[in-house]
Amino acid sequence: MSGRGNRTDKGHNALILKAIAKGGLSFVVQPIHDVKNIEEILYAECLARVTDAEGVVHTAGAFVPQLERLVGRFDLDFRMLDMILAALTADTTLTLGCNLSAATLSAPDQFADIFSRISQQPELASRLIVEITETYPPVGAAIERLKMIRALGCRIAIDDFGTGFATPAHLLQVSADIIKVDASFVRDIRPGPDGRDSLYHLVGFASCLAPMVIVEGIETEAQLEAARTSGATHVQGFLLSRPVALQQLPQTKGKFGLREVG
Repeated sequence: MSGRGNRTDKGHNALILKAIAKGGLSFVVQPIHDVKNIEEILYAECLARVTDAEGVVHTAGAFVPQLERLVGRFDLDFRMLDMILAALTADTTLTLGCNLSAATLSAPDQFADIFSRISQQPELASRLIVEITETYPPVGAAIERLKMIRALGCRIAIDDFGTGFATPAHLLQVSADIIKVDASFVRDIRPGPDGRDSLYHLVGFASCLAPMVIVEGIETEAQLEAARTSGATHVQGFLLSRPVALQQLPQTKGKFGLREVG
């Protein structure tokens, strides 16, 4: 990357962090649907949005990967968790997913802060899904930290499954409740080692690791059918629901019936 590119990234990161500090952070929600009964919702994933001083809205994909490498990511995780816990307090029918970064979970002080926030409101834990990416190294102390969160009553979801480097042994030790298969495995559905067969094998493997398997990135009927026949239990994607503001969710909730994870 050129020096100019580095300066651009730094400028963008500074813009995002400043906006977060000034209260520009919000989130939208995207439901996760039962693969056989689309009207039934498992939970809704919370997706970060940042509105800068000029009113420009930045989606998570535009800033989260860069913030992963910065100390400022801690602030993002803390603020997101606080907003999600507040939403769960305000509406007892909600079950929400909160993404936590590898950096936050890996840092002892930051993890202690996260653990404290959740443990102070134990009645909310059963309606909180903690999502972590498969690139998070689930070894040693990391596994114990995930177990500590799960012991509070939270569910653990492994996100972007199939794109990380975790070994089967490590994933088994995590005792995840949910595995989310990365969207890349349904973008080009066709027979063969790079198509439908890959999805089937990956979902089959994921089913050995967790009782619930979500296929992400469902945008076409063909992808939905592939997810169904692969053995997945749930699906997520634009074909089923686009991200909406939390206050718009009751309209969807009346149709689909948001429920707790059982």
